[in-house]
Amino acid sequence: MATISSPGVGSNLDVKTIVSQLMQVEQQPLKLLDTKEASYQAKLSAFGSLKSGLSTLQSAASKLNLSSTFLGNKATVADASVLSANVTGTAVAGDYNIEVQSLAKAQKLVTAAGYATADTAVGQGTLSISLGSYSDAGSPPVSFTQKSGTTPVSITIDSSNNTLAGIRDAINNANAGVSASIINDGTSYRLALTSTSTGTANSVKITATESGGAGLAQLAYDGSAGGVSNMTQNVAAKDAVIKVDGVTVTKSSNTITDAIQGVTLNLAKETGTGVTTKLTLTRDTDSIVSAIQGFVTAYNAVNKQIADATAYDSSTGQGSILIGDSTIRSVQSQLRTAISNVVPGAQSGLSTLSSIGVSFEKDGSLSLDATKLNNVLSDPANDVKKLFVKSDDGTVGYGSRINTLVSNFIFGSDAVLNGRIDGLNSAIKDIGNQRTKENARLSDVEARYYTQFNHLDTLISSMTQTQTYLTQQLAALSKNSA
Repeated sequence: MATISSPGVGSNLDVKTIVSQLMQVEQQPLKLLDTKEASYQAKLSAFGSLKSGLSTLQSAASKLNLSSTFLGNKATVADASVLSANVTGTAVAGDYNIEVQSLAKAQKLVTAAGYATADTAVGQGTLSISLGSYSDAGSPPVSFTQKSGTTPVSITIDSSNNTLAGIRDAINNANAGVSASIINDGTSYRLALTSTSTGTANSVKITATESGGAGLAQLAYDGSAGGVSNMTQNVAAKDAVIKVDGVTVTKSSNTITDAIQGVTLNLAKETGTGVTTKLTLTRDTDSIVSAIQGFVTAYNAVNKQIADATAYDSSTGQGSILIGDSTIRSVQSQLRTAISNVVPGAQSGLSTLSSIGVSFEKDGSLSLDATKLNNVLSDPANDVKKLFVKSDDGTVGYGSRINTLVSNFIFGSDAVLNGRIDGLNSAIKDIGNQRTKENARLSDVEARYYTQFNHLDTLISSMTQTQTYLTQQLAALSKNSA
């Protein structure tokens, strides 16, 4: 703001106070802009909150538009210490008696000889590590067969890595299908090798070719007849063997994905021969109830947001920020219509939400009768899925219907709420431009007021000087006349 040096000196007027009071009047348009911007900001916040609530509602509707939500099964295992089970939508409800005869194991080898330290030199040459299976005929097995799709891994052992620790690191870096570690048995150090995968098809064969001194042959292992085996097998490779309702299933892993359709079995303990545990697959109605309850909760949150934003307080005569807003009324009306209308093509007697226990309350919210819903779900003849999911026959359920409707509200440049939000942001930006221009005008007005008071000061000062001169002259004349 413009100022002058010692304003009011010539006139003895409180110019600063006078100008300040005048500027308060001049600033009324600026205050109106502030009020208007605050209103726009409040509406912007209200629409932003509503958009977030609608996004949550769409997520809930999307879940109800998935066939998997209604086709899921849950697994119950009589003895959870034996195994656990995970289920997908392709599983079929039923009971299965499972006997775990053996768990899959990884082969473990350890050097027969101990070494003084982990840095003791072992030998030099080449180690060739193969994965495969030993034949079951005879003991020891007759032969070793390389695993399909694999080739032996050759590891060079020279002066740079010929210690027990160096060989361990070389094996671990070779990605040969085995892991190496060093075990201190209290008197010496031993190299231990473990196949990284369970099952007989992941058994290990190690061939040692020495150069530059003996010693590397201590790491050779061939479990077949006539093979050189200087390492000791502490744990033999083993397959998992189970019986499902009397049918034997053999797998290399304790995680079995294809013994029972749509079920993954995670084996944990052997039952013993002839001992079974029961696996029961039942329809997962709990997840359906949870999905529907999630939808009701999300809808009620949106309904409350709209009610709060459009409320009228008769005691104060004040309305909420979006009272009378056509956009929010349209959103509310379309949502209620979409939820109230029947689903053409749905199962007879199950074509409305009220038929499964979801109904409107007086305040526009939804309520869920869990007992009624569970009774509907307990009857396998009831196709609740078709009430929510978009079907191949053209039936558009509530999940699909609300999902599409809400997308039109909140996604894309043509979305209703996005249009209002963009409009409010544009209006706020325009107010900012107006405020800049108004502040420039106020600065000019204030400068003009000070200029005018400067002129007044000069005029009054001149008149005062003239008055003083005339007074002096008159006094002198009066004295001379006497």
